[in-house]
Amino acid sequence: MEYKKKTQDSEIQDSLEYAEGIINTVREPLLVLNGGLRVISASRSFYRIFKVKPEDTEKQHIYDLGSRQWDIPKLRELLENILPKTASFDDFEVEHIFPDIGRRVMLLNAREIYQKATRAKLILLAIEDITERKLTEETLARQAKELIRSNTELERFAFVASHDLQEPLRMVSSYMQLLETRYKDKLDSDAHEFIGFAVDGVNWMQTLINALLTYSQLGTKAKEFELTDCDKVVTRALLNLQVAIQEHNAKVTHGPLVTVMADSSQLEQLFQNLIGNAIKFKAKGQPFVHIAVEEKGDDWVFSVKDNGIGIDPKSSEHIFEIFQRLHSREAYPGTGIGLAICKKIVERHGGEIWVESKPGEGSTFYFTLKKAGANI
Repeated sequence: MEYKKKTQDSEIQDSLEYAEGIINTVREPLLVLNGGLRVISASRSFYRIFKVKPEDTEKQHIYDLGSRQWDIPKLRELLENILPKTASFDDFEVEHIFPDIGRRVMLLNAREIYQKATRAKLILLAIEDITERKLTEETLARQAKELIRSNTELERFAFVASHDLQEPLRMVSSYMQLLETRYKDKLDSDAHEFIGFAVDGVNWMQTLINALLTYSQLGTKAKEFELTDCDKVVTRALLNLQVAIQEHNAKVTHGPLVTVMADSSQLEQLFQNLIGNAIKFKAKGQPFVHIAVEEKGDDWVFSVKDNGIGIDPKSSEHIFEIFQRLHSREAYPGTGIGLAICKKIVERHGGEIWVESKPGEGSTFYFTLKKAGANI
């Protein structure tokens, strides 16, 4: 009988040492409590993170730890009300301010287990510190709220731009033209030229406002994503560009394209802008444009390659900024907003856009779109 008891004691000791090894191996803080909620042992990470000593922890009631820092109402709720009914519980969130380490948000996982040899109840309490994660989530929530506020202001601006700002410009343009018509016989050539400059300036301001309005509405008046056949999208874009294609005798080709989840109208605008730019910034001779796509992980990588005048690599990032131009309006018409619109469309679809080019050697614009079914 005595031999059997010694064997049991030895097995219990081995089990305790084995459990102690596991407890000290896990990275999360871990407490082992007895049925009376006194600490039997704690992991090294518990002592390190919560800045307490073993002699102030072991055999102490959990609520008495650290001058009763652990007397937390929600912890009491878990240990005294929930756990006795369920025997286990996962991801029980507790927030508390500790005097030494400040605010902590913790996920508690608890298990009741019974030792076969002694029939004693133990409670394993694992503590995951998610304070940094919570701070990140709170920051993202604030940023999302700020983004909503910013978009709301952008919508208001779009309304003002399309109404309040346009009306005085139309009035200025009308009166300048009326002035020229009514007093044309009394004005010299300089006056007519000045009136022309003023009217051109007003017209250009209206063009810029409309471009800015288009840019602002990319997010506020966007459509839901749907399965979109890029072959059909490119066909519609080419129809829209038919006049420019015929005028410049451009040749636009593409290989087999793919179906993606997208806002079809914005995707059409994206291809139209890139193809239109390739035709506009042509070199001598016939413009050639080729559109292709290849698979890369969860993305489709599209390319729009031309044989145009090319771009200095130093400008490869600036060209996607709003109203950035590399050439004068006299040389190449346009507002300088087309590539900024492309960038905003691609980013709304969870992708990236970039260009590879050298002056005189043409350009290839690349952009990525997620495969249908991939997370954006």
